[in-house]
Amino acid sequence: MTNTAKTKSNMILIVVASLFTVLYISLIFNQNIWTDEAFTIELTRENSLFGIIHKTAVDVHPPLYYIIVKIFISLFGSSFQIYKMVSILPMTLTMALSVTHIRPWFGMKRALLFLVFLNAIPCVMEYGVQIRMYSWCIFFITLMGLSAYGALTRDTFVHWHTLTLSSICACYTHNFAMISAMIIYVLLGITLAVRKRAFPVRWFISGTVSGICFIPWLPTLLRQTGSRIGNYWIPPVTIDTIAGYFDDLFGSRLPYTAVMFAILFLIAIFLCKHSRREEYFVAVLILVPVFTALAGILISVMLTPFFIARYLIPCMGITALFLAVRLGGMLHSRATIVLLGIFLTVMIGNSYYTNYLSEYRSTHTDEFLRYMDENRTPDDIILYNNQEYGFIYECYFGSDKLRFLDNMDFSSQFDRIWYLDSCVSPWLSDVTLEKHGLVKKYIATLGIEQNDFILYKICKKP
Repeated sequence: MTNTAKTKSNMILIVVASLFTVLYISLIFNQNIWTDEAFTIELTRENSLFGIIHKTAVDVHPPLYYIIVKIFISLFGSSFQIYKMVSILPMTLTMALSVTHIRPWFGMKRALLFLVFLNAIPCVMEYGVQIRMYSWCIFFITLMGLSAYGALTRDTFVHWHTLTLSSICACYTHNFAMISAMIIYVLLGITLAVRKRAFPVRWFISGTVSGICFIPWLPTLLRQTGSRIGNYWIPPVTIDTIAGYFDDLFGSRLPYTAVMFAILFLIAIFLCKHSRREEYFVAVLILVPVFTALAGILISVMLTPFFIARYLIPCMGITALFLAVRLGGMLHSRATIVLLGIFLTVMIGNSYYTNYLSEYRSTHTDEFLRYMDENRTPDDIILYNNQEYGFIYECYFGSDKLRFLDNMDFSSQFDRIWYLDSCVSPWLSDVTLEKHGLVKKYIATLGIEQNDFILYKICKKP
């Protein structure tokens, strides 16, 4: 390929990646967050870097993502949009790999398919804008998979160094990204040993360095795991939940979407036997999500339920790479290109539409926040009775004037209370209000995110 052709191909890939980035950005101009996103915001707003590491140690995740978020909000502010841009950045970096790695190694057609498949997978666009670590996991694991391929086929220090660094970052971002990273190392080691019929020294050094770098966090990981045994929110693994993993990742509101993806996977797997020697490792990489899921199921059965479908999201980048490389070799006839193009276009459109409805869903969030901005004073108390939404309310209103119903002292001094009644236990009785000379007035039925409530204004009787 001439330099002019390379430049033209790169420009096409950059334009396509930029268009997808614009789609992601269009999903962030809303005020809706869910509980896990609220946890991220609360943790990073209220703590220093050291505090984040300390607080993360008693949670279930490693600290790297939260540290990245803290750095960004320290530089650019802490609006919801800034938080979500931190998640979009690694999606753009992952798409940039089509220019830096995939096109030079596998060709323009497959690089373009990688971009399309990546963004056609429904769960990717959903979690690519959420204030969580999954988009960073996608980037680190995809970069690691490509670096492993580069180390195998080219054996340069750059690829080994990138492999080592990306694996360390993956391990410090999510526990199941760590498992995926370990599986990539195992698959690479076996492939090197079989091909070279000798002990892979550079592989051993890279894996050892990664392991040594993770040792400081290992006692914390073991303590986190031990504290969750028998006391965690994830339901037990059953045949139904296992069967639902694929649909959770590749299904959507369109009927038979997961079935169509399953057919594409079967075709791609069938084509693996026709793989060129230098591309065989890409076919092998599809075992990463398979073995990650098996590891999660095994942990859940032997210890305690720890695994859900979204913990496979870190593997979606190399999944898209597998589909692109394998199916890209069969795009010879115009009919095949048209059919695949129609399916992927429909999937991207549906994925975007579904996520647009989710991010801008018909809740009363904006109406409620606007009403509170216009009517609430700094001394007003906000009272709620749905403890599950405590984190979310803190993100919107802070903790200073926020009270959970069971902890509310109605004899204390205040001017006015805004009561968010979610119609769940505990209940606020009229007897309690009358006892303290209070009266409540119905304002409206509103809500935040998926939590609907009746908004009351509580004041002292005249």
